[in-house]
Amino acid sequence: MIIPPFLETGDKVGVLSTSSFTEQSYVDQLVDILKEWKLEPVLGKTVGARHGSFAGSDDLRKKDLQHMLDNPEIKAVLQTTGGYGIIRILDQVDFSKFKYSPKWLVGYSDTTFLHSHVQGMLSTATIHGTMAADLEAGFQAQSWETLRKALFGEKLKYTVKPHPLNRMGSSEGTLVGGTTSVLCNAKGTISEVNTNGKILFLEEVGEHKFRLDSYLTSLKKARKFEYLKGLVVGHLVEIEEDDPPFGKTPEEIVLDAVKEYDFPVCFGFQAGHGKVNKALILGGSVELEVTEKGSTLAFSS
Repeated sequence: MIIPPFLETGDKVGVLSTSSFTEQSYVDQLVDILKEWKLEPVLGKTVGARHGSFAGSDDLRKKDLQHMLDNPEIKAVLQTTGGYGIIRILDQVDFSKFKYSPKWLVGYSDTTFLHSHVQGMLSTATIHGTMAADLEAGFQAQSWETLRKALFGEKLKYTVKPHPLNRMGSSEGTLVGGTTSVLCNAKGTISEVNTNGKILFLEEVGEHKFRLDSYLTSLKKARKFEYLKGLVVGHLVEIEEDDPPFGKTPEEIVLDAVKEYDFPVCFGFQAGHGKVNKALILGGSVELEVTEKGSTLAFSS
């Protein structure tokens, strides 16, 4: 897997949205954070643009992403929010210049599509990390500090509290994944995630329990769990109960989907749509260890 160059003081970083519209006040806060890191933010034309719920038309969002990918002065590209929309433009984007001059692509949620596409088609790592829109809930120091560390190439090693549903074990492999529903929607496309021999990260927000179960069942039928080396489960938030009740917690739904496999499973990782969103290098090599005392996820240098 190709690891893009880590950032250095004074580097220019692009800020844009290939999906939904973001309030300007949160973008302004992101700009301040990047300047504190001694980086130079470059705002895309999608910042402040609006077309329905999108950050501008499909054509504008495509051109904005294309410009950021092709501009050699831009060393990383940060999404302002997730939502929905990148699936509408991704197959129109030319990654030929990016292929030979890769840069960090940062975001999560709808950006899962971009992560999966870049890792699968271009064998290039990306960063699952916090975005400007997350500042609506306030500044979360852990989220932003881990993103800074990931961008500048500092060591990332996480410890996770014990969870009663954890499955013990240890493994090494490449980390892939993101939002469960987006990974499910990517099946059958050129952006489909490859999980063979990988460690998979999953998280989800705002779904009914039966839909979470359906996404996991669909991924299972697509054999996305069959050759996994490990599973890291992040935030499962705002997962609504069904009527009549589904009969399982969201975590139990996940564990049931992988019950016949023997790879280690870590629940409770603080990444995704929850309050704290710790940065993950998707496409990076990790060591996962799950014990009765808790779990560790350590990225290789």
